[in-house]
Amino acid sequence: MSDSAKIVEVLLDHNLQKPLDYLIPDEWSQVVAVGMRVEVPVKTTLRKGTIFKIRSHSSFSNLRSISRLLSEKEELSDSMWQLANWMSRYYATPFQRILQCFIPANIRREIKPQKRLFISLNVAHERALKTCSELQLEYPEEAKLLQILLNIPKGCFLVDLEEKGISKQVIEKLKRKKIIKSQSIAYEPDLLLEEEFFQTSPKTLNLEQKNCLDAIETSLLEKSFCVHLIQGVTGSGKTEIYLQAIQKTLELGLGAILLVPEIALTSQTIERFRSRFSEKIAVLHHKRSFGERTLAWEDLKNEKARIAIGARSAIFAPMPKLGLIIVDEEHDASYKQGEEAPFYHARNVAVMRAHIEKIPIVLGSATPSIESRHNATIGKYKFHTLASRATKASLPKVRIIDMKKAFEMQGGFTHFSSELLEGIKERISRGEQTLLFFNRRGFHRLQICSVCQEAVKCPHCDLGLTFHRASNLLCCHLCDFHQEPRRKCPKCGSFDPLEFKGFGIEHAERALHAIFPDIRTLRMDRDTTSRKDSHEEIFKQFRSHKADVLIGTQMIAKGFHFPSVTLVGILNADAPLNIPDFRSSENIFQILTQVAGRSGRSELEGEVILQTFLPDHPVLKLAAAQDYEAFFLKEIEERRLFNFPPFTHLIKCAFFSKEAKTAEETANSVQHTLTQKAPSFAQILPVTAAGHPKVKDLYRFQFLIKTSKVDPIVALLQEIEKPKTQMKIDVDPLSTFF
Repeated sequence: MSDSAKIVEVLLDHNLQKPLDYLIPDEWSQVVAVGMRVEVPVKTTLRKGTIFKIRSHSSFSNLRSISRLLSEKEELSDSMWQLANWMSRYYATPFQRILQCFIPANIRREIKPQKRLFISLNVAHERALKTCSELQLEYPEEAKLLQILLNIPKGCFLVDLEEKGISKQVIEKLKRKKIIKSQSIAYEPDLLLEEEFFQTSPKTLNLEQKNCLDAIETSLLEKSFCVHLIQGVTGSGKTEIYLQAIQKTLELGLGAILLVPEIALTSQTIERFRSRFSEKIAVLHHKRSFGERTLAWEDLKNEKARIAIGARSAIFAPMPKLGLIIVDEEHDASYKQGEEAPFYHARNVAVMRAHIEKIPIVLGSATPSIESRHNATIGKYKFHTLASRATKASLPKVRIIDMKKAFEMQGGFTHFSSELLEGIKERISRGEQTLLFFNRRGFHRLQICSVCQEAVKCPHCDLGLTFHRASNLLCCHLCDFHQEPRRKCPKCGSFDPLEFKGFGIEHAERALHAIFPDIRTLRMDRDTTSRKDSHEEIFKQFRSHKADVLIGTQMIAKGFHFPSVTLVGILNADAPLNIPDFRSSENIFQILTQVAGRSGRSELEGEVILQTFLPDHPVLKLAAAQDYEAFFLKEIEERRLFNFPPFTHLIKCAFFSKEAKTAEETANSVQHTLTQKAPSFAQILPVTAAGHPKVKDLYRFQFLIKTSKVDPIVALLQEIEKPKTQMKIDVDPLSTFF
């Protein structure tokens, strides 16, 4: 910092979006840097913030000084500042909100990792072994403790020893004898991080895998930006390429970030990585406590960990020597932030971070997004294909079952065709496992009045309530409102019985038990995975054959590897095709191909039974054939014809108000202003009601902008006088409907 620099601009964590000027006290003049965390006086209170700029002068007089430095060095590197600036411009979001991604809540609130007592041996292994033998008869509890520590040479936490029946008194006795020692260190819960794994060696790659890895390693050695898109059929060995690419990255003294789309995949991924690397792995996702996240953050920042694994927010991990980014299942919608600004897409942010850092990035999928595949087609990305499975396993056989005929054969409604039931029965007899995919939560979809035929709706949203039998509640899947089932129609007041209509995953599971009373099932959906470690528990139980069938929503379609699964049943496959959105075909093709790929991933032959009322639908036929090439060619021509991404950018402007008229009028006003000012390369579409017109007591109207250039349109939007209603600007939205 220059000698003349005496003023800092501080961006507060909350409230004000513009930075405030403060003086730098003399004792901190040589240590203050952009990106450091500080505490500053605001009126009569102290507020936390981040240093945004350092200057030599200010246009304001009587400036107050920084009260406290909250960090010893800057939280963001120069390259991360560049990325934050790009995100602020591109996603039309104030820099203050962007910083909340780069400096997460646990760091802003100074939440420290929880510390617990850690016990380890204080003598050599031979001495401990001899002492254990001597204590065996007279002091068996002390011998038991030593035996545990001999099996875990690096030591373990007191809380884990207490779970094994070891008392504090026994520990104190051995501490007084100086055979063991204790220290207070940050506690990392299980999460497979402290488990012992059989170390695996790199597998021999086939020619396709080797060519792909060679290209990635060349980019690593050249330290150059390059996007490698791997399109590999399910089970083609993409993960092995990731592992060996990361190994090369570590050998070069660099670190790597691996993004996975679902927390459910984290335990499986950690298991594979811990069995390959002795390196510490930092895990970043929202289900971990703030203290655990702080520990992971500090480990990465201080280079104690050089591998970061996590969901979309892990792309902001602080890694001083980042060498490689990998985005697994790059097509997945989970990478898009949809709840609050900034509405970023982690894949696109990852590509930009790699570009700024001048490092390679790998995007992997069996069904790449249309945008990514188009970028590969025009030469923007380096394209790699893995056309066959890495092992001797072949792709599963897919059978399309017409459910209209199944209904006729079974004399009415059924979840399961006779072919699927026979397949499940056969797998149970052979000791193999089945996945059932049903992307609809709850037991019944609706409760309907038998007189006026009106559905019981959420009082806050324009959506019928779903009945969940486990909790005996009607629930809204948009705002989480819930109530007991109604006995009186809220519209006509009739006390005639209200009927339940439509079925969800809970009903399908119950029906399966009615057919096979002794069947063992697990269910994976939002309702069964609300607890912190529930994903890992279900994953472990199914892997250890504690269930014959895993029935789940789209969570089970994403990258799971279950060697004993030889049958996948897809229920109600055609439901998403009814959504009027330009990505509907792409979404249904991807999810069906992905879930079908969970079958037959080892030596056992796999089968997929796809149940539908539209057996001749071209998208379902292409998904059944797992023919991505034919699907891509069909879809890209439709996108070209109607000028949808990747041939244009979309910007969705949405308006929210408690009054429907206000929301609609505001949307029309902004749309009209934009139409008058928009350059020729932008097309402003008419205002329409959102797919869900009312959510959380707010009415929603929106319009779309098609443009070949994003920045000028975003700048234009920000120039417009802010409307009184809430306004949301979503650049590159995943849906034009919702």
